Amino acid sequence: MGDPRYSGDLTGSFVPPRESPCGEAGGLGRGARWRDDLARVVEAEIIPRLMLAHRSERPRVRAVGRPPIAEEVVRFSALMLAPQDADVMAEIRGLLDGGLGLDDLLLGLLAPTARHIGRLWEEDECDFVQVTVAMARLRRIVHDLELLFLDPHPVDPASRRVLLMPAPGEMHTFGLTLVAHFFGEAGWDVTSSVDRQLTEPMARMRAEWFDVIGLSLSCDAHLDALTEIIPVIRRGSRNRGVSILVGGPAFHDRPDRVRHAGADAAVGDARNAPGIAQSLLDLRVRAC
Repeated sequence: MGDPRYSGDLTGSFVPPRESPCGEAGGLGRGARWRDDLARVVEAEIIPRLMLAHRSERPRVRAVGRPPIAEEVVRFSALMLAPQDADVMAEIRGLLDGGLGLDDLLLGLLAPTARHIGRLWEEDECDFVQVTVAMARLRRIVHDLELLFLDPHPVDPASRRVLLMPAPGEMHTFGLTLVAHFFGEAGWDVTSSVDRQLTEPMARMRAEWFDVIGLSLSCDAHLDALTEIIPVIRRGSRNRGVSILVGGPAFHDRPDRVRHAGADAAVGDARNAPGIAQSLLDLRVRAC
């Protein structure tokens, strides 16, 4: 979706990057670049789909969970890298039955597994083919978990709608994933995009009504591009009174940047995003 490292859609082939995530050439070893990009594959492809499944998960996995431990990450990584396929779903079921919550499975096991595999590659303990096979296995886990947990009930057409997208040029999407999760849990109709060229989300916000649009920025280098795109969003949005949220490391403890960018509010903690967005909508209602 606009990222040349993928062919076609999010399930396309992975190609190692030639630059750091913020566009600075050099300065990173092959392992650091590869580890970061493995994490982005999980963040952009695997976790968002599982977060969707979590929105309608069955009650038996909603119990209070426990975080995975380091030994479980190492064991799961070994399963992903094994020469022969293992019964991974039996391992997953065992973890869930043993008290691991689905959130912890998504955020505390899959992404750390990708990063651990990246470290192994950095240390020459696995090769490109092994890593490629491991990622294919992670994708298969997604498919199997969707069959287990996804309950495809239609979204209420009266739901508040939010569109989440990265700032222009932004490559980190994990924060958006968390925000999307909490919006979904709060009953919002959520549309997310990882298209850092913004072609697809810009087309959608022109064609569809969104109450709120959220953009995430981690690299200061793209702040000017974000500042330029926000007026374009306001002019082009089908909802001319759309509320715009910003978030990400570039805005942490920098309220001046929120005003400079032309946004309505910033989100520091993903869990607070739905409440902040609702407050903006309530302010607009009272103003009328």
